[in-house]
Amino acid sequence: MNPHDRKQQNLAAIYQALLELMMQKPLTDISITELCQRAQVSRTYFYRHYQNFDQIIRTYQTQNMLRYLRRLPRTSQVELARLMTHYFENTKSEAETYQLLIKNDKLDILLETFQTVFQLLIKQDRIEKHTSQLTTPYYLEFFSGAVINVTVNWVKHGFVESPEYLGQMVAQFTLGQ
Repeated sequence: MNPHDRKQQNLAAIYQALLELMMQKPLTDISITELCQRAQVSRTYFYRHYQNFDQIIRTYQTQNMLRYLRRLPRTSQVELARLMTHYFENTKSEAETYQLLIKNDKLDILLETFQTVFQLLIKQDRIEKHTSQLTTPYYLEFFSGAVINVTVNWVKHGFVESPEYLGQMVAQFTLGQ
């Protein structure tokens, strides 16, 4: 196995172990030793690659969002409603993870990973029919905060609305469509 594949395998193992432990108790009660034993990685591995549990979550969530980007339609630009529908579909498919992160007050990580990916979409000019407001100072923070707030409430209420409905709603609020 090449080093990149091993690194991905270890990240998946330590992230999965962290989620399993978070199902049993609050994140603040989980020890590094306990996590390493569950993930079958050494403490040396942990300290070489991560400073804390948030970094594990952030790294995995960022990679998860990048996988989301790769699943987008292969056109040069995609409508915001479609982008957001994909985002909400991804969220729903990761329901248990989002519930655990919300329960453990990790909204900052969800916000940061969303901002990173959305900023990449803007930079790559992948958003069809977007207005210049997307590149206005502080708009990324405003938009990301709104989407994450909608996401958190949607998760807490049990995914009542469809991802398509939420995708359309976000586009309507954002672009006035």
